[in-house]
Amino acid sequence: MITFKVGILGAGAIAARIADCLNELSGFTPYAIASRDEAKAAAFAVTHQIEKSYGSYDELIADPKVELVYIATVTSTHAELAKRCLEAGKPCLVEKPFSFNSATTREVLELAKEKDLFCGEALWTRYMPLTHTVVKLANESLLGPVRHVTAAIGYDLHEVERLTSPELAGGALLDIGIYPLSFVVSIMGQLPANFAPSIIKWKTNVDAIDAIQLNFAKARSASVFATMTYNTENKATIYCTGGRIEVDNVNCPEKVTVYGTNGQPVQILQKPEKQKSGYEFEFMAAREAVMTGKIETPEHTHQDIIHLSSFLETIRRSAGIVFPLPGEPSIEELSKQFKKV
Repeated sequence: MITFKVGILGAGAIAARIADCLNELSGFTPYAIASRDEAKAAAFAVTHQIEKSYGSYDELIADPKVELVYIATVTSTHAELAKRCLEAGKPCLVEKPFSFNSATTREVLELAKEKDLFCGEALWTRYMPLTHTVVKLANESLLGPVRHVTAAIGYDLHEVERLTSPELAGGALLDIGIYPLSFVVSIMGQLPANFAPSIIKWKTNVDAIDAIQLNFAKARSASVFATMTYNTENKATIYCTGGRIEVDNVNCPEKVTVYGTNGQPVQILQKPEKQKSGYEFEFMAAREAVMTGKIETPEHTHQDIIHLSSFLETIRRSAGIVFPLPGEPSIEELSKQFKKV
């Protein structure tokens, strides 16, 4: 089998998990790693059995053997690095969230279209088989129409700089809130008609706790909760007229239990036995797109990425949260935008 060579930008925790996944995945190899700290990159390469290490991102991007770049840096740098990859003729898979706002997201995806190169978002749940199964179950009408969805996620991350820093596009919403929101949108098949957020900010003016009520067409609703201040159960429940579907671990579905009208379980589904870390599915989808000349995957299209990015931005800005980054309005401009009539 031909080995697909992946270059990784950033040598943090997510990069380590990705490298380990690629080492176990047939037909792939974590060929190169880059960090702004050359010694860190070299040590990472040894630990994770990577052939090449670089002390700058541009050096890795310029390596002719790299067939796909995985961007595993902090959120504030995603868009700029993606553009550098595309300008150099390199397809790229960008760690979620794709970027910190819709303006930079659109800019990158327009460039991907212009260059006719693959560029995707590594929102791994969108690629997982068990996620697809849940969406299918919810829409087969065997339990009747979906009426309400609840989804929650929480981790104690309040001491992690990339979460607390506005300069790094921090906050619970973009880092972990994206999972339950993406889940709800996948089940409903559309963005909400309106929403009502209740957001508690951290002392650095990023969101720390997000409780969001979402209303959809046909009298459907959802409740989403995300926090970076403590651990929660990370569970989702889909309520239908004839039963409910419970999903354990909304950011990496592991078990799905289907209940009938009598409240008793009628079906229990587990993640596939062949599933390793769960990251492998996004890489298989990305490789398929690259090798067939596609600029996106069917599992998570550019339109999906833009819609989700725009929705996250609207929620964040409705709470008066802006980042000191390109494409962001000033506090004064934001106040006028959301001024009550």
